[in-house]
Amino acid sequence: MTTSTYPTLVSLEDFPFPVFVSRGSEERGLLLAARATQALDWLGEVTGRVRRPTLVVADEQDWPSVCEVPIYGMPFSIPDKLGTSPTPARWWQDYFDALRPHLGETASTSIKATFGDPPDFTGIADLIITHEATHLFHEIHPVTWASEFPADWVMELFANLGMHGYLATHEPDQLRLLAAMADATIDAGHEIWDLQDLALMGESMQTGVTNYVWFEFRLIRFAEQLWTAGGEDGLRDYQRLLGHPELTHDQVVNRLSQLEPEVADAVRRWPAP
Repeated sequence: MTTSTYPTLVSLEDFPFPVFVSRGSEERGLLLAARATQALDWLGEVTGRVRRPTLVVADEQDWPSVCEVPIYGMPFSIPDKLGTSPTPARWWQDYFDALRPHLGETASTSIKATFGDPPDFTGIADLIITHEATHLFHEIHPVTWASEFPADWVMELFANLGMHGYLATHEPDQLRLLAAMADATIDAGHEIWDLQDLALMGESMQTGVTNYVWFEFRLIRFAEQLWTAGGEDGLRDYQRLLGHPELTHDQVVNRLSQLEPEVADAVRRWPAP
């Protein structure tokens, strides 16, 4: 692939897949591409598959013309492509602002200690490229984007499990960022969100980005538990057991109990933590 594919972007060399970034964001693009490379290599070792997508790192000006997801700064993956932004989008601050009035002292103190005051979400936003990289390791339809998993939340939990596994094995110091936001998400409670049913996770993106992000951080906590219980074998077993689109919700929960009973129990009592 040549720069003519994305004429407004700059091509970065020396990566095992094409990388294109907005002009002026080359340094940030190098960091994101390096992490994506490591994540893809590790996921390949775990799954026995090779994925070499195009990576696009687009700023707010370039985003509409080069990214398939209309929401700026929402990292995404489609077959053979990863996309993200060089800086955190506004919705990161919006999500924290929705949580903040409902946080107890412990969670508030943890957020300030982890992200600063005012908070800088660059570090945590950069981690999501590993979540998106994991999506490339499950089946996805090139037109409908339907996956091998029976529900959006089951697919997203797989991606979060891959992200957690990569970070746990390669960048364990970064897990504190995910943990702090997951803790705050739980501390703020579920009552503040319009859509709470797991079956409505995909639909929540249409009603509000922050509502969708709430689902993700609840699932990020489940991913931590699943990784602790099963490690790399657990990631493979998750896909083997749950990568069947015909499974019912109850069947998914029963199979989750084989991987980590506490996660299965948490799904049963959802949305309560």
